[in-house]
Amino acid sequence: MILSLYHDLSKVKKWYVNIPADDPVDTDNVTVLYTSEDCDMDEDWEAYEKCFFLPVDKLCNALLEMYEYDFLNAEQCKKLVPWLDKQIRHPNDKRFLPMYKELKDYALKAIEYNTGIGIECC
Repeated sequence: MILSLYHDLSKVKKWYVNIPADDPVDTDNVTVLYTSEDCDMDEDWEAYEKCFFLPVDKLCNALLEMYEYDFLNAEQCKKLVPWLDKQIRHPNDKRFLPMYKELKDYALKAIEYNTGIGIECC
């Protein structure tokens, strides 16, 4: 999974509906973090769907799924942080704990910057 923190949405040159379409690697407007892979997405697809994709989709009205990219804006991140706090205290699957912690850090910064985070499920 790849997380991208956007620093300033006014610097995004291209949008696809409500998702930044700039390549995050080609800009200094984004900090890209390749998460620690404690889970293999191909092998643990059902766990990702049950423990991450479906709850976050429902909570944030998002469209996370395998091999897709979605963007959570600052308002969606505000909804995500309490859920992540709960998962960090009592993880639904301990393999996801490093990802939950990294995602919470990015979500808090996105709220502070009033931007958002890109999540690529690869």
